[in-house]
Amino acid sequence: MNLTRYVLWVLLALGSTSALAEGGAERSRQFWEAFREDQQRLHGQADQALAERQRKTQQATEKLAKD
Repeated sequence: MNLTRYVLWVLLALGSTSALAEGGAERSRQFWEAFREDQQRLHGQADQALAERQRKTQQATEKLAKD
């Protein structure tokens, strides 16, 4: 094969990969945003429950200290 065919193959390969990659950045960003929201939903509630428990313990300690 001569140089012209190699150049043509390279151009076709680069053109097809850019066509396949269209919109990939947006899909990736959407995936990570959804992942972070799910993690916040799953783990955020446990953190809130822990904070509530600590607050109640603090209030009970303060009540005992007043008595």
